[in-house]
Amino acid sequence: MIKEGFVLRKMPGMNLVMPTGANVKEFKGALVLNDTGALIFSELKSGRTIEETAETLTREYDVTLEKAKSDVEKTIASLKEAGVINA
Repeated sequence: MIKEGFVLRKMPGMNLVMPTGANVKEFKGALVLNDTGALIFSELKSGRTIEETAETLTREYDVTLEKAKSDVEKTIASLKEAGVINA
């Protein structure tokens, strides 16, 4: 789901999605994610499904599965808009 050539870099107080290789020319800058967004990015990057990612959120945070799925879907939409996820 996550395009090749994008990596998550965790820095103190900030999570950045950075382009690598050929993506650097097209994707100028970086995308800042909160901790939830960074967890979702990492889960999707490792090949987990929306359902599996939502289940991980319910274990990490005190949220229902419905809320977790909604958060995953919203994050996916934002990553698609930014060009980080294959359409």
